[in-house]
Amino acid sequence: MKVSLLPGMSLLFLSLFFWGCNSQSDEELIKDCDGLAMKYYRGLPRPAELYKEHCQAKESELEYNPDLCKRAMGDLMLKGNERRLKKMFGDRVMECFNEGDLKRFLKVPMVKESKE
Repeated sequence: MKVSLLPGMSLLFLSLFFWGCNSQSDEELIKDCDGLAMKYYRGLPRPAELYKEHCQAKESELEYNPDLCKRAMGDLMLKGNERRLKKMFGDRVMECFNEGDLKRFLKVPMVKESKE
């Protein structure tokens, strides 16, 4: 019986490839505490860990923090209006929500920003 190492090696290669293609390094994430706060609110494990280690102590200085995301989520659930959310909480507030939140509660489709 022949045993091929290729399937296992392929899996290892793919795992390393996807791990290496992480969209942002930890150093880049740490520079954006507002972004980490919103990812922490969404429950993303690695950003949550980085937020606790590097940003939570200066939470009161942040423009976006988990408390703001919580208030914005309440408004999203009750009103479901992207423009209203951005006007009340700022342009980046939509980063507080995952796709499921937006599909479930957003009553008006998200505005596509043009890249001009």
